[in-house]
Amino acid sequence: MTGFNLQKTKRHFTEVLTEKFPQREAEELMRILLEDLFGIDLKRQLMEPNLRIDEFRYAQLKTAVERLKADEPVQYVTGMARFGDLLIKVSPDVLIPRPETEELVQKTCTSLPKDGVLRIWDVGTGSGCIAIALAKHFANAEVVAFDISEAALALAKENAESNGANVQFVLDDVLHPQSEILFQPVDLVVSNPPYVCDSECASMEPNVLDWEPENALFVPDEDPLLFYRQILTLAQNQLTPKGQVWFEINERMGEKMLSLCREMGFLNSEIMLDYAEKPRFIRIK
Repeated sequence: MTGFNLQKTKRHFTEVLTEKFPQREAEELMRILLEDLFGIDLKRQLMEPNLRIDEFRYAQLKTAVERLKADEPVQYVTGMARFGDLLIKVSPDVLIPRPETEELVQKTCTSLPKDGVLRIWDVGTGSGCIAIALAKHFANAEVVAFDISEAALALAKENAESNGANVQFVLDDVLHPQSEILFQPVDLVVSNPPYVCDSECASMEPNVLDWEPENALFVPDEDPLLFYRQILTLAQNQLTPKGQVWFEINERMGEKMLSLCREMGFLNSEIMLDYAEKPRFIRIK
C-alpha cells in the first residue's frame, strides 16, 4: 500500500509541534488539522490508526505544521472555525470567533422570546458568526449585519449561505452611518466591537497580533468606548420599548461601560460574567 500510516504520521507531526507548543496543545492542534483539513474526526483517528495518508495530504500536513510553528492561528491554517453548531469560514480579513462571543450569543438568545424579535442588528459582523447564529435562532426576525470591510462582508455572505441563514449584509461605517436601516426601529442590537486598547498591544500573543485584523481589535487609549457610545447613540432613538442591546466588552471596562450607559439614559444595564468569571458582557434594556 502507498501512503503513510495515520498513527505514525500523527505522532511524527505532534513531535514536530512540541518544539513550539506544550504536548497537550500539540496533540490538540494535530486533532484539529486532521479533522478540519481531511474530515478525519477524533473517533476515526482512534479507531483507524492504520488509515493511509497519501503523499498529497502528507505534504499538506507538513505545510500546515510549518505555518503553525510560524505563529499562524490554526483557524487560518484550516480556513475554518467552529461556532456552536456552525462551521464558519475565516481568513485574516476577519477575527477568529472566540468562545466568549459564542457565550454572548447564547445569553442573548435566552434573554428574549423567539417570536418577540422582529429586527436584529449585528454591528461589526466580521465573519458573520453572530448574525448567522441569531438568524438561526430567531427564525422569523429580519437580521441585518453591518461592517466597514468589503472583504469581511464577502466572507460573511459565504458563511450565511453555507449555514442556511437569511441575513442581510450592509457595508457601512457605524462611526459615520449612512444606511437607512440604522435609522429604523430595532428590537435587538448585538455587537462585539473593537475593544482592545492600543496600550494592551504589547501583552498580546503573536498569533493574534501578527495575523488578525487590527481595525477589528484596537481602539485608542484616549477613547476606549468609542464604538459602544456610537452604537448606543443609534439605539437611543431606534430601540423599541422592549428592545435590548448586548455587548461583549473589555473585562477592564465594566464600570466605565455602566457609567456610559447611565450618562446616556440607559439605566437598566447589567454586567455579566463569562465562564472564566470575568466581566465580559453587558445587557442594556
